[in-house]
Amino acid sequence: MKEVQIIAKLADLQETDYYNTLVLHALVDILVAKGLLTHDELTEKVNELDSQLSFQLDTIAQLSDAISRRQTQTKPLL
Repeated sequence: MKEVQIIAKLADLQETDYYNTLVLHALVDILVAKGLLTHDELTEKVNELDSQLSFQLDTIAQLSDAISRRQTQTKPLL
């Protein structure tokens, strides 16, 4: 029964992702049609945000690794 619930939740997520993708695509098309945004500007911003997020994720991973290494090196006092 639990597997059925998990599959149903995944299907709901996929439906939500699909809907969100449609909405984003529609918004981009409207902004481009109105001359408020170009595809080049959008691509540049996407790449910028991707780089920032990748840097942040890398930094978090490095900090997490450093904390894990430090915790394994620490010996209990008693």
